[in-house]
Amino acid sequence: MLPSKNDFDITNPAVAVRMMAGLFYVPHILFKVTGFAGSLAAFAKMGFEPPLFWVSLAILTETLCAIGLTFNLYTRYVGFMSAGTMALAVYGTVTAKGMIWMWNFGGIEYLVFWGVASAALAIQAWRETLAHEKGFARLIVPVAHA
Repeated sequence: MLPSKNDFDITNPAVAVRMMAGLFYVPHILFKVTGFAGSLAAFAKMGFEPPLFWVSLAILTETLCAIGLTFNLYTRYVGFMSAGTMALAVYGTVTAKGMIWMWNFGGIEYLVFWGVASAALAIQAWRETLAHEKGFARLIVPVAHA
């Protein structure tokens, strides 16, 4: 399914959050790619072994999330992928730094928000898909009324 102009209507709060959740991945991807050696060291410190596999997986997953969320492609799946990515980021951050909440001290606050927002976007996309399918089914198969 190709994106429509409604997919980019930032006056719709859900669209604005979806696009932000997608676009916020871009600097994270670039940081991992341009500072690859540092990313490997950070992932190793977080306990993700072998770090080359995990950094590569993170770059791939974050790229898919960035594209999917930004352009509203497979959002019902990509939203949960993003939430899972953030869950792993929370795990790694807590493993490396301990349980720190506030983002400005290197904590997980931002990651938790991003993960919850991503899951909410996925749930909304599932609901919209089900509502569309249900409405579409009524057009094809008339419902008998008692």
